[in-house]
Amino acid sequence: MKTLTNEKMEKLNNPSLLKYRSIYKNIEQSTINQIETFGRPFEENNQTVLKRQLQVLKDSGATFRNNGKSILSNERISSACEACQTGSGSYTSFVSLKCHRDCYFCFNKNQDNYQFYLQNQKNVNQELQSLFDQNVQLTHLALTGGEPLLHHDEALAFFQLAKKLFPEVHTRLYTAGDLLTESILEGLKDAGLQEIRFSIKLEDSSKKRKHILGKISAAKNYIPNVLVEMPVIPGTEEEMKKLLLDLEELEVYGINLLEFCFPLENAAAFREKGFELKNPPYDVYYNFWYAGGLAVAESEKLCLELVRYAREKNFQLGVHYCSLENKFTGQIFQQNHDQKLDDTYHFSTVDYYFKTAKVFGRDKRKVMKVLDQKRFMYVQNADYDYLQFPIKAIPYLQEKDVDILISSNVVEVDRGNQSIREVHLDWTNAAEYNLENS
Repeated sequence: MKTLTNEKMEKLNNPSLLKYRSIYKNIEQSTINQIETFGRPFEENNQTVLKRQLQVLKDSGATFRNNGKSILSNERISSACEACQTGSGSYTSFVSLKCHRDCYFCFNKNQDNYQFYLQNQKNVNQELQSLFDQNVQLTHLALTGGEPLLHHDEALAFFQLAKKLFPEVHTRLYTAGDLLTESILEGLKDAGLQEIRFSIKLEDSSKKRKHILGKISAAKNYIPNVLVEMPVIPGTEEEMKKLLLDLEELEVYGINLLEFCFPLENAAAFREKGFELKNPPYDVYYNFWYAGGLAVAESEKLCLELVRYAREKNFQLGVHYCSLENKFTGQIFQQNHDQKLDDTYHFSTVDYYFKTAKVFGRDKRKVMKVLDQKRFMYVQNADYDYLQFPIKAIPYLQEKDVDILISSNVVEVDRGNQSIREVHLDWTNAAEYNLENS
């Protein structure tokens, strides 16, 4: 399948198809125009360097997972990251959104009820008890913030109750690390905490960062899996490589390199630093739940360079690039995986969208003959002049010279009413199509 670029569209000679595709082009342009009102421009759309980096990593043996949205330097990855791909069995909560830090890129203000939870606390143990009472099947539990260690007694009680109610569940804690003490670590160990993730701030002084590395070293004496998780800020290559060397020396389990994001506010700080937005902003334009914002240009390229560097140095440290797109797949899986649609739709185990095929205008009749002969279901749409049919029928169209659009769809349920939203189109033909990639 191929993205329907302007260049590709110019080569097509099917008015109904082109008219249909123009709807998406208008939506994309409208979205981009709206995003630019937040105060940061987009970079020039140049994917050449990125494609070259990805090929170098593939050739070097790096592990590509979740349809290429997650890339590993070696096989070390938290099981919580693997579970995040679909979101099944995972539950993350927070005591409050209060934090003693004030990072210019923080996206917590995008969270639901931010102002309320800045001043008030959730009863996270009541949440746990409710999950247990409802017999919710969990594999992973996490506590985040804000800074959860501002409420260290509540955090400790959360993991103590988790150990009692869900003894087999993998538990983890997110923290900036500077409030961590030996006594807290003792308590977390006794409560069975299995993973702790530190966030290192490169804007801190070297003395402060060294202090956090000391906390990381101490945590290794208590917690089985110690990781770092942090956004990768453009222009910090040398600092990041030095950090990877430090973490390798400390024998830390791994680091999650997050794509650096603009949280749709504090544009002045991003403008001052000269940051632009990644172009295009999304692979698929949709209303994603993740509150992190929009990817900043050049962050992904630096993340890929750090994965390459880790492979070159043969680090035992697991270096994992978690792209912004990687954050979205759990939502799509949760919306789609247990829904039932008609036989023209196929649930993709690759990207979790429902896929269907469409041909337009004069191509409809040619395809319909084959579908009737092979007894495939199809649906006609007079408003947009297309024929919709299962993607598994495409190989039977080898003798037909037709342009096919692969439609990606999300199921939305509101008050028990199911609707199907088409969110993306790719172009293909029968000769080039590979069902395994769908």
